[in-house]
Amino acid sequence: MKKVNVEDAVGLVLAHDITEIIPGEKKDVAFQRGRIIERGDVEHLLDMGKSHIFVTDGPEREVHEDEAGKRIATAAMDGNMDLAPAKEGRINIKSTVDGLVRVNLARLAEINRVRDVLFTAVPDRYPVKPGDVIAATRIVPLYIPESLLQEAEAVGRKGIVSIRPFARMSVGLVVTGTEVATGRIPDASARVEAKLAGHGLELKGKRLVRDEVGLIRDAVLELISAGSDIIVTTSGLSVDPDDLTKEGVEATGARIISYGAPVFPGAMFLVARLKGRYILGAPACVYFNTHTMLDILLPWIMAGEKVTAAHVRKLAHGGLCLHCDVCRYPKCFFGKGR
Repeated sequence: MKKVNVEDAVGLVLAHDITEIIPGEKKDVAFQRGRIIERGDVEHLLDMGKSHIFVTDGPEREVHEDEAGKRIATAAMDGNMDLAPAKEGRINIKSTVDGLVRVNLARLAEINRVRDVLFTAVPDRYPVKPGDVIAATRIVPLYIPESLLQEAEAVGRKGIVSIRPFARMSVGLVVTGTEVATGRIPDASARVEAKLAGHGLELKGKRLVRDEVGLIRDAVLELISAGSDIIVTTSGLSVDPDDLTKEGVEATGARIISYGAPVFPGAMFLVARLKGRYILGAPACVYFNTHTMLDILLPWIMAGEKVTAAHVRKLAHGGLCLHCDVCRYPKCFFGKGR
């Protein structure tokens, strides 16, 4: 390509997209690569502040930004992703499934060390739906040498981003509390049921039990025997002497992975494992807060992730919900700790 004065570009082929920005109104491509510049385009280009443009000047000896971005994205994507058309040199990678994005931070850093290559992604363990953008890439100049492009493709093929599809799973709900089980106060767990349904979980069964270790134990075991993939218990996890949910879960023979989480709301959260199934002890905050520790862990489990105590501790970074006036979760930092 070569640089020419706009007035001398009439009849020549534009070598790059040109973006027009009108503050507060639009930012979009006004002239696309490959356009043959016409006399009427000159004034428009000058109004945009373009005194010079790049035009094609014979065969391309390097790879254009659109093709380069497409090749890098194709190398990095897996079978649960698709590409959006190039726009201003940028290629978006989109999800084709409901799932959990995994980002290899070391390889993300590695590809961005390749000269003139840019690659960015959503945070690790970010839940997505079909059509959601999960990553984007482009090069800095209009053209890039083939050698650099191949270097970037090699990093991409190692695996920078992946999507683990959510499995179809069922959940058993154990509502603890003598005051609820005896009818002294109404059962308010419909809110929790709606939350579970919102995560795509099928409710296998629900049990209301008094604050007794044996009853809690039996309810958990009964729902596991009925085929529940996940058990969620609600309330009964504070230091109150009547709160015996943890003891009831332990009585099933389950292994306690973590009790207490550096995540607010959701601090008194319990994670246990029994017969290959997770038991999630959700504190009372699930009845009041829009999103809690429960919303962080359910997508992990549905994506086949292993939950460890170390994973829970790392959630301290980004574990403080700010209770924004308009909640945009998961499009925020809450639950994205590493």
